[in-house]
Amino acid sequence: MTSSDNTAAEFAAIVGARVRDLRKARGMSLGALAKATGVGKGTLSELESGRRNPTLATLFAITTALGVPISAALPAGEPASARAEPIRGDAIEATLVDRFDDLSAVTELYRVTIRPGREQRSEPHSSGVTEHWIVYAGVVELGPRGALVRLGPGESTSFTADVPHSYRVVGDGGVAATLLVRYPR
Repeated sequence: MTSSDNTAAEFAAIVGARVRDLRKARGMSLGALAKATGVGKGTLSELESGRRNPTLATLFAITTALGVPISAALPAGEPASARAEPIRGDAIEATLVDRFDDLSAVTELYRVTIRPGREQRSEPHSSGVTEHWIVYAGVVELGPRGALVRLGPGESTSFTADVPHSYRVVGDGGVAATLLVRYPR
């Protein structure tokens, strides 16, 4: 096994244990979580046992159903190698950099890359959740569906993410950006 295989396995084990703990803390069965998320019971079982790495869409569905931010299921305070493992979606790779938890909100900071030629569609977050983007390289169209904005290097935007939204690279190059997600209490 290579060190990247070890890192991926470590990441999967930590995320699986966190998902299982979050589910059990809410008194939810595996079947109930499967029904609430639309994710198969077998997939959830493999994820909780650490045999499967979650996709961004799967992790989003799970944490939304459990009523917690995505970062609640990601390594924080764990070995640096596990924290550096990205979660992947159709077009996005997001690596949790930090999580800030205070009386008014939980705030997540991600390092993001977006691959060209694909669109990342996101279902609504919980009520009042906002996304704040800063683009460092490339050009992206992002935001609520039907109200996308185009950002290039050095540009930023914010939007309420409790509606369907998406992200898409403009052109052939990828995008490097920072994403801050704020979940109000």
